[in-house]
Amino acid sequence: MKKNTCFVMLAALMLAGCNNEVDEQVMDSKRVPLQINGDINMLMTRAADNHWDKDDAIGVYMVNAENSIVGKVSNYRYVTGEGNGSFSPDGAGNTAYFPEGGEAVKVVAYYPHGDVDDNNKLSLDLANQNEQPLIDLMSASAEGASKNNPTIKLEFKHRLTKLFFEIEGNVNIDDISAAIDNQYTDIQYDILNDKLSIAGGDTKKVIVMKNWDQGDGHRFTEAIVLPNQEGNVAEDRKLTFQLNEKTFNATIGSDTKFEAGKKYTYKVKFETTSSGNINVSITGVSIKNWDDGDISDGNTIIPGTLKFDKLYLASGFTNWETPHEMTKSEDGKTFTWTGNVDNVDQEMKFTLLQQSISGDVQLMPNMSGTNNKDVELKVEMDAYPVIYYDKGENDPIKRDNKWVIREKGTYTVTVNVETMKVKVEKLDDVVYLVGTALTGGYDLKKAPYFTKNSDGKYELTVNFLHEGDFKILSKCEYNGNNYDYYAPGANTPFETGSSMKVDCRQNNDKDNDKDYKWQVTAEQTGTYKLTLDVSAMTLTAEKLENQQ
Repeated sequence: MKKNTCFVMLAALMLAGCNNEVDEQVMDSKRVPLQINGDINMLMTRAADNHWDKDDAIGVYMVNAENSIVGKVSNYRYVTGEGNGSFSPDGAGNTAYFPEGGEAVKVVAYYPHGDVDDNNKLSLDLANQNEQPLIDLMSASAEGASKNNPTIKLEFKHRLTKLFFEIEGNVNIDDISAAIDNQYTDIQYDILNDKLSIAGGDTKKVIVMKNWDQGDGHRFTEAIVLPNQEGNVAEDRKLTFQLNEKTFNATIGSDTKFEAGKKYTYKVKFETTSSGNINVSITGVSIKNWDDGDISDGNTIIPGTLKFDKLYLASGFTNWETPHEMTKSEDGKTFTWTGNVDNVDQEMKFTLLQQSISGDVQLMPNMSGTNNKDVELKVEMDAYPVIYYDKGENDPIKRDNKWVIREKGTYTVTVNVETMKVKVEKLDDVVYLVGTALTGGYDLKKAPYFTKNSDGKYELTVNFLHEGDFKILSKCEYNGNNYDYYAPGANTPFETGSSMKVDCRQNNDKDNDKDYKWQVTAEQTGTYKLTLDVSAMTLTAEKLENQQ
């Protein structure tokens, strides 16, 4: 459903539109529209509610210094169609424009978008917990925005309270249900004044919590409730569990105040006594900011509860400091990377953040410790979501273990986030293209590679973006000093439409007159299909039209 932080970008565009209370009319070039973009930089457990889902909609207002709505338009509806945090107006009538005179405004936003009354109050019913995104109220605001100062940052905060229970024990809990009593369910949110209140005439009710079964022995129940505030005290709340037609009462101390934006995590344990009775207890109380998700020393990441929008490869053969973003499949089930491992004994793991930091969730071969695991080629290896800790040699909490690729070569690494399996395959008979005509230059980590076809020839579709040179490396050992490569004579012009002669060369020095390459001119830039025939020792190039 959502993300804590989104960026609101206001750019000067020449658009035509209409507002939702006036007739459509042509807008002039002075009008500056609001554009909303979200940066999803963290993938949390489903309980954290820290991501956007497809077609999530927020409501947006522009107000002046007196907190009055600018113009006649209110409650603009902006939608993230792809669930990536990039928001667009839901139709021309929902395009928000800044005042043409350049006056500064305050931007106010809330989630989820809904119908509001004449006083700009949103009504929510907390009784139905099955569709939690529809009741997970968030708000944000930022001041000082104008057509002349169009870039602002909105930080969305959860306004309600989340209760989260992990159920465990030595009894059959298949039919368990949970509820919390004495809770107000009809609430109102005053958008412009950022205030929560209980709807007039509402009485306290029982909220039946949402149950979900992980299927591997993990069972959970959760609810979003009104924080303790004026008129909603903590003393009279009651927690009940229903199991095998029996009711078990549990308590959450009245000294625990349900605060807005907090998530309260508990473990509920059912135990059978020696006499055959069942006792229930609540343990492991943890209170944290809801927005922090499940990233803390005492928490375990539950398999299957992660949402993978992006996944990064952190390794010695890419970049430890800035992990490489892997390619996501269309169905979102797998992430892949293909490239060169240019040294022996190279470690790797996978991160949910592009910059690895202590406390983030990473995929490792073991649940704890620092013991690495050798890669098994073409075998699906287990991957575990683990909170990364490395607090020093004297700290007992240390989780940082990795897979190790022992041999140099070209590999494809695939992570299946549905099955939580990692597969590594070594590619045989691979040759590389390097040179200044390519985006990656002579960096072998970025070098495109040829694949062998059924005729025994090597093929590659490549884009020559720059005037420059290129050659073909036959091994992974290229390091600027020792290398084997396919190339023509010295500084040979690049040609299309005919076979270019290729020699297999070896060199142990950097003399320019011995560094043979093809030369690509500025007029020759474009996309080509290259075919290397190592039997005939030729290279042919076919330019592909209408491709960039």
